[in-house]
Amino acid sequence: MTKARPSPKSISALFVNTVKGQPHRPALITAEKAWTYDQLGRLVRAGRDLLEKHVTGQNRRVMIAGNNHPAYIVGYFAAQWLGIPTVEVGPLENIDRLVEIVGNTETGFVLTDVPGFEDALKGRVTAVSFDNFLDACKRKAAKCGQAPDAAPRPKDPAAEASIIYTSGTTGTPKGVILTHRNFLFVVDAVVQYLNLAPEDRYALILPLSHTYGKTVLLTSVTAGAAVVLLNNFSRPQEFAKSLSELKCTALSAVPYHAHVLLKWCNLAQLPLDHLRALTFSANKLPATTIDRLNEALPRADIFSMYGLTETTTRSCFVPPHLLPVKKESCGRPLPGVELRIVDETGARLPAASIGEVLIRGPNVMAGYFGDDALTAETFRDGWLKTGDLGLVDEDGFLFLKGRKKEIIKCAGERISPMEIEEVLLEHPGVAECAVLGSPDPVAGEIVHAFVVGQDGFADESELKVYCARRLSHHKLPRRYTFVSSLPRTGSGKVKKYLLEQGEFDG
Repeated sequence: MTKARPSPKSISALFVNTVKGQPHRPALITAEKAWTYDQLGRLVRAGRDLLEKHVTGQNRRVMIAGNNHPAYIVGYFAAQWLGIPTVEVGPLENIDRLVEIVGNTETGFVLTDVPGFEDALKGRVTAVSFDNFLDACKRKAAKCGQAPDAAPRPKDPAAEASIIYTSGTTGTPKGVILTHRNFLFVVDAVVQYLNLAPEDRYALILPLSHTYGKTVLLTSVTAGAAVVLLNNFSRPQEFAKSLSELKCTALSAVPYHAHVLLKWCNLAQLPLDHLRALTFSANKLPATTIDRLNEALPRADIFSMYGLTETTTRSCFVPPHLLPVKKESCGRPLPGVELRIVDETGARLPAASIGEVLIRGPNVMAGYFGDDALTAETFRDGWLKTGDLGLVDEDGFLFLKGRKKEIIKCAGERISPMEIEEVLLEHPGVAECAVLGSPDPVAGEIVHAFVVGQDGFADESELKVYCARRLSHHKLPRRYTFVSSLPRTGSGKVKKYLLEQGEFDG
């Protein structure tokens, strides 16, 4: 009997295990080039040696700020190989904020493709562009010619692995501290329920700077599968063609991506038989969207999931065989994760009662970086307060009912924007939408719908009639604003605070 390999205790050990065990399998595929795990391992070893010269003493973290890029992946694993936590921020953050984060997090080295960031850091810490870093790693790898040859010394799984700055739907990004244990727990669960194998090709369109995208990378590496780096989603038809030509077997996305693909691509006419798994998180996937995906891609299993940055993205999922009867749900908790619904006082509510969703488990963050007060406020007796409203049915499935802070209070009624958004998205003339409350001197707040029309659609009267047939009177939008686009974070969530403040002229 073959003795099972012990589970890795760190992200670097996870990476080295696959480099040693699957050296000749494809690891990273782009439109221009492909690397095997051995080749990627050599680049990471070279990157490790380059980083080691810069991150010493007090400056003990590496920041990676930018778009998805091979250098991002090399730099990330190089830092983890050294046992150095990464600080990760999306490319849309402004320069002043990025410089502030560098100082606050004791960052000693920066990898970036954010224009102007390198210049802003001159005289403070070393900053290198993605392209220059990757070129330097290639040159060094060509000379030394060695991939990592041994797993790093085991470290405390509870140690900090990354500080991930949230996507900022409220306008105030926070640094979420995630440990090796957080990532490894979620990775193990996802590899199992997606049944990932070395033969898989996992399409990566989600930002690596967010936990959802990061777990796509880590689950692929754990399984010895290939990561297919696709940066062309802004051209949906070209993206769908890439999925087909590169024979991708899995795709993780958010509902926004599904809506765009269904609106702009004839998926049923593309040779996408290789695509066997679709996962969706961040926001609830509407039942009508599930039906349309099943019709367009009948061979693909759909995994509707729930999580947030503070829970390393994954907390619940619906097994595909149960999705037909649980379309409105986002699943049961992962094994080892607990879920609780509570009222305003923190008292636990019975099944089918709506309240705030609390989560406890190995996927939950260590806290917010540099903000003990916010960390204490976010936890209640060891449970993470998500700020989401939902209910759990008698089968243990979670049904989301909206964000606690987004609830619209109209003439004494409490209204969830989510229900209204789902109705609007069913209209063929609506490509995207966002619903929020606008101040009203009489009602307190009224329902305000921001709509992106399909092919120039902008008929307010038609939408009023359409919604009147499907929504209760008090839930009807009283105001419509047609826009060409919605402000979104890198992970696809709508920045409603910009709409609320009138700071977006899309």
